[in-house]
Amino acid sequence: MKIFKPVTLLFAILLITACNSDDDDATPNYVLESDRDALIEIYNANTNNTLTWDITSADVSTWDGVTVEDSRVAVLSIGNSNIDDLPATALQKLTALRSLVANNNSFLTINISHNINLKNLQLFDNNLTAIDVSNNTLLEQLLLEGNNLENLDVSMLVNLTDLKGGSNSFTNSVNIANGNNANMWRMELGSNTLSCVQVDAGATDGFAGWSISCSASYSTHCL
Repeated sequence: MKIFKPVTLLFAILLITACNSDDDDATPNYVLESDRDALIEIYNANTNNTLTWDITSADVSTWDGVTVEDSRVAVLSIGNSNIDDLPATALQKLTALRSLVANNNSFLTINISHNINLKNLQLFDNNLTAIDVSNNTLLEQLLLEGNNLENLDVSMLVNLTDLKGGSNSFTNSVNIANGNNANMWRMELGSNTLSCVQVDAGATDGFAGWSISCSASYSTHCL
C-alpha cells in the first residue's frame, strides 16, 4: 500500500483548495433575469448614452454603477450618462432598488411608483416637470434641485431627513409637513418664487440647515 508523506498530502490539499477558490471567484453573481432585462431596456432606450456596460455579460454586478444584493439590483448609479429616458416599464421591474442616482441627465419624466424600497433618490439637474413620491415612504434623501418642477408634496415621507429642491419652478407652495421636520438636517428650496412652505407645528421658524426663497415663509397652513 502506498503511503503519502505528510508534506505531499498537505500540498495536494492546498492545490485542490486553491482550484476550488478560483472556480468560486469565476462564478458570476446571479441576478434576477427581470432586473437584468430592466437594465438592458434602459441602455437600449438611450442610444447616445455614455454607459460602459457590456450588456452581453450575464453578471450585471460588473457593470459600472450597478450593485447587486441578494440577487437583485439594489443600487443604480447612472449620473452624467446622457440619459434622456428612464422607461417606466424598466423601473417597475427594479422593485428591490434602494438607491437611484441619475443626476445630470436630461429626462423629462420618471415613474417610481413601484420602487417602494427607495431610500436615496438623486435626480438633480435634469428636466423634470413633475414627480410623484407618494409611494416612496422609505425615502430618507431626496435631491431634486435644478429641474423644472412646479409642485412638490413630501408630507407622506415620514423618514425624510435631507431635501434639496432649489432652482426649480415652484410658484405657490411646497408641502414638507411630514411629522419629522425636527430631524430634517437639510432642507433647501432657494432660487424659486415660492410664497409658502408648509411645515410641521413647531417648525415655523425653520431649523439650522434650512433655506428658502426670500419671497417665501413657513406656515402650518399654506393656501
